Parts: sequence; C-alpha cells; structure tokens
Amino acid sequence: MFGFENPLLGATVRYALFIACFASLLVSPHEATSAEYLTPRGRPPAGWTRLEWPEKRAILFGQFAPTDGEKQAIDAAMPTGAAPPVDPPRVLIFYRCQYPHASIATGVYALEQLGEATGAFRPTLSEDPADFNPATLAEFDAVLLIHTTSYDRTIGPSGQAALADFMQRGKGLVGIHAAADASAGWSVGADLMGGVFRGHPWLPRDEWAIKLESPDHPLNAAFGGEGFWLADEIYIYRPGTFSRTRSRVLLSLDMAQAHNRESKQIPERMLGHVSESGDYPIAWLHERGGGRVFYSNLGHSAATFREPAVLRHYLDGVLYACGRLSADATPSAELSETATAPAPDRE
Repeated sequence: MFGFENPLLGATVRYALFIACFASLLVSPHEATSAEYLTPRGRPPAGWTRLEWPEKRAILFGQFAPTDGEKQAIDAAMPTGAAPPVDPPRVLIFYRCQYPHASIATGVYALEQLGEATGAFRPTLSEDPADFNPATLAEFDAVLLIHTTSYDRTIGPSGQAALADFMQRGKGLVGIHAAADASAGWSVGADLMGGVFRGHPWLPRDEWAIKLESPDHPLNAAFGGEGFWLADEIYIYRPGTFSRTRSRVLLSLDMAQAHNRESKQIPERMLGHVSESGDYPIAWLHERGGGRVFYSNLGHSAATFREPAVLRHYLDGVLYACGRLSADATPSAELSETATAPAPDRE
C-alpha cells in the first residue's frame, strides 16, 4: 500500500495491488471500496490460454467477471453532465481474443455502461467474427476492439476486407490496450491501428508517470491539463508500425521521471528497450482511409476501468471515431511545436 497525489482523482488515494493469475487483476484505487476487491479469484486451469474460445470465455466471464462492488465503482466513475444526442451513434464492441486478458469482462462491462449511462452512443456487444461483414458493419458508426489479441486471425480474410472497407467508407475504429497486439502479418490492419505490440517493459505491478501531449487537445480534456501516474501495463511497438509522421500522440510515458527507467518492476530482459530519450506513446489518433482511429494502451488492469478520467478519455475517443467530436488529427511530426504537461513529482 502506498499513497500519492493523483491528479486523475484530485485526492490522495492508496492503491492496493495484488496479482491474480498473470498480474492482470488489480484492486480498486478507490480506498473506500477497495476491500470488496481483495478476494483473490484464484488461478485459472493450467494451459487455459490455449483453450478454444468457448472455454476461455467461460473463465473470463465467470471466474474473472467483475464483482458487484466493482460494477458499482465503475458506475460511480461514469462521466456526467453532457446531454445525450437525439440520435446517438452506434458502436460495435468486439471482444473475442486469442491470448486472453483477465480484465476483459470488466472492460466490456465498463464500455457498455459508458454508452448506456451517458447516452452518448449505443453499444452492441459481439464475440462473433461473422459480424465482420459489409452488411452488419454498415449498421454501425464505429467498431471498438477491446483486448482483441490477434483479432486479424479471429475475423479472417473476409472480416479483414470488411473492416478495411468499413474504414474506407469514413467510419471509425477504436482500439483499447491489446487491440494493438494483432496484425503482425496484416499490413492494412497494422496501419489502421497505428502500432503492433512488441513487448511490455512497464508492468501493472507499479505506477508509471504519464505526460500529456497537447494538453488542450479535445481528447485530453479528461485529464484537466495535468500529467498523472497510473498502475497499468504499457507497451512498446514493433519497429516500423508506429510513427509520429502518421499519428497524433495524446499520451506518452514521461521519461524525465527516473522511476520510469529505474523501477525494479521493469523486467531485466526488457531494460534494453528503456531509455530516457526513448519515445513511448500510449494514446493517439489519426485518420486512415477516410475514417478516424483512436487508440489507447490503457486498460490492461481491471482497476483502470474504475478511473473517471480514463473513462472520459475513452468516451471522447469513441465520439471522435464516430465523427461526433471534432479533434485535430495532424500527425505529431508535422506540428511546429507541441506543448506537454508532465507527470507531477511524487512525494
């Protein structure tokens, strides 16, 4: 247990961390209710990551389903204040995966509630790859992929073609965390998302300093112009898959903070990928093939889906992808200068 001033919540909070399964489930950062999340879910069966989807799904939405207390905390963290549109956009939330993340059920609940509670968009949940066909996708304004590792393999060539056509028709794509752990062999998909997972030096066992790039950007409004610290898993991307010449970066690791370079929670085998001068983007947007894309690496940890600022960050990204929120997508490399808001020093 430890405490610090967290600009996400505007108050001193304590994060109690424990590792369930493979360090995927973290307890709540909201101290008043954190005791509800301290019951370990236990370990899933050996070899479960290689099970077929129905068996994996039963574990993800059974053993690792959010508790009633977690759902209440998510509900309490929902953005408020904005009047819902008369005709909200429709968003297909797809979550079927190859390698599973234990926070999938929590994330799916949070994202569905994000649409239902705010009225800002109409969510439709799907785990059926057959939904990636032109007729079905035409019913939606955006597709949201959450933890969809190797989704290019899941939806297959016909689904890939349908998604590419969907984007060419000016629609939207949203990727949450492991949505970028895909498309290593599908160049169109890699270009759509803007990055392909290579590894994760920064594990959710620790908190990481995150800075805002263009703090006044509409998709950074959630963070109130201040960098922050968050316990989550942060990726690096395969060379040639992410570029500031093609994407507008919103969040990145604040490498001026020595903790991001020196934490004992960075695996020794990954230290060669970590440097003060390195560029480690976390969230970005861009236009592709006539459509709009928003990606956020945040969301490995179940606790992240209880952060009010992160939920607002997701919501604004969804609305941008749907064409309902205007936001500058000029690639970062084309900006004459970029203001930043660093993470605060920790006490």
